[in-house]
Amino acid sequence: MHKVGIIGLGFIGKMHLGSLRRTGMAEIVAVADKNPANLGQGAAQGGNIALEGDLSLDGVKTYSDGDELLADPDVEIALVALPTSLHKEYVLKAIRAGKHVMCEKPFVRHSEEGKEILSAMKGCDKNLMVLQCIRFWPAYAKAYDYVQSGEYGKVLSAHFVRNSPKPTWSWDNWLLDNPRGGGALVDLHIHDVDFVNYCFGKPDKIEAAGVKLPREGVGDIMALYTYQGGPVVTLHGAWNFMPKFPFRMAFSMSLEKASFEFNSMVDMNLHVYPKEGGELVPELDSADGYLLEDKYFLECIDKGVKPSIVTPEAALESVVLGEQELAAMA
Repeated sequence: MHKVGIIGLGFIGKMHLGSLRRTGMAEIVAVADKNPANLGQGAAQGGNIALEGDLSLDGVKTYSDGDELLADPDVEIALVALPTSLHKEYVLKAIRAGKHVMCEKPFVRHSEEGKEILSAMKGCDKNLMVLQCIRFWPAYAKAYDYVQSGEYGKVLSAHFVRNSPKPTWSWDNWLLDNPRGGGALVDLHIHDVDFVNYCFGKPDKIEAAGVKLPREGVGDIMALYTYQGGPVVTLHGAWNFMPKFPFRMAFSMSLEKASFEFNSMVDMNLHVYPKEGGELVPELDSADGYLLEDKYFLECIDKGVKPSIVTPEAALESVVLGEQELAAMA
């Protein structure tokens, strides 16, 4: 059993508290959070995905400071689930403390911070993975496999959507404080930016338009990625919706020999419409992306290999693409 310490026990910290336990490969030995309410029992408030698994802190050491957790010799793996503006500081501290590191997405608030981390990782024998869960989400992962195999030919166009009510539930409202969170562009839209980069690579051209709000930053962004020889890809990420608006993640792809569709408001399946007619619904892993990414990271440690599905370099590329979108909005 791998011994894990979680720094930051808000919504996403508790998501991993449950999912790491669900892997059957990890013991949560310590958690740290400066907010005493987060160190209580039960589910965190807010979030757009239901929490699963055992969220109790029975027998778990609790710290009010992340530095104390990193000094704990029982902690083998440190999971950084703090506001984005604190990622660089605590990832670097975890590396220096000799821990394996899991870092919630986005990797960093600014790309220059990511470059500092990559430099610090040179020669390091520990693993670092940014938790870009959409690369592991079953419907997305299956679509990726189809695209890479070429079974249905070339992708002609694709459209990605991620919409959410405004996240007013975060600690100290940090998600709506642009210097700390980066707005919907950096925190929400980054999922689809990362997946598009995973599927198709860096675009040849980026165009973007959106809505900027005082203090909050970009709350709604529409981007157009074009690639020489195709595909054409559009991405819409927004959290300017009203409190009762349902969260949704969705995508569609048009290929030479099929069309794909996924919409979380309908079901969690990938729907494939082949050129010759009919509909296919491929069998998918029943687990969610959080469980699958956590399990993958632990398996990499067991095998003594570096994670390849999400590398720190790839996670940094997604931050850079987001910055290019922001520049294109100006």
